[in-house]
Amino acid sequence: MVRVLMLAAGAVLTVWPVHAEDPVVAGTKPSVGVYLDFDSAPGDVAVETMKREVEEILEPSGVTLDWRLAKENRGNEAFTGLVVLRFKGKCRIEAWAPPVQNLAEMGETDTLGTTKVVKGRVLPFSEVECDQVKQALAYMRPDQKDRQRAFGVALGRVVAHELYHVLARTTSHATLGLAKATESLEDLVGPRSLSFREEDSRAIRNSLLGR
Repeated sequence: MVRVLMLAAGAVLTVWPVHAEDPVVAGTKPSVGVYLDFDSAPGDVAVETMKREVEEILEPSGVTLDWRLAKENRGNEAFTGLVVLRFKGKCRIEAWAPPVQNLAEMGETDTLGTTKVVKGRVLPFSEVECDQVKQALAYMRPDQKDRQRAFGVALGRVVAHELYHVLARTTSHATLGLAKATESLEDLVGPRSLSFREEDSRAIRNSLLGR
């Protein structure tokens, strides 16, 4: 039985003030400020791998991502869109935890990421569950030398899914691609690339352009 991982919309976190610009003019790339808040910061390799993975997934939408640490925000930068990402739990991989041997003990789904929704309105605040992502990796158990990279890829795919909700301003999920409500364990950490459907990438760009 393939374990399925849930990516959803709904969680609360605090936010620092930032400015959102008016919709950009045609022919320019929308810029999105992504503010990172870690309970426990991952290693540099994992963070940089996560950023590259997210940027690659969002490239078809024509979006430029500007990464910042939330603690360094002074509220003096303007972006077309913005999101605050809180990474909960221990996000640094030091050694693989023993994987759960019985899949039934793990449950059919684990929620890896959520986005705040109030009265049907998607807010730019998302959370990623580092401990749950690490448990998925422990089960798949990639080579030790690749564990930081694998963790970064997995985080990047969870983050990209939550950014879809925030930037497209939707609680809906697709039937295919990374905008699905659930992804298999193998898709989360496997070598095969994941992407949004063309219409999902277009929804992100159109939302930022105010269309």
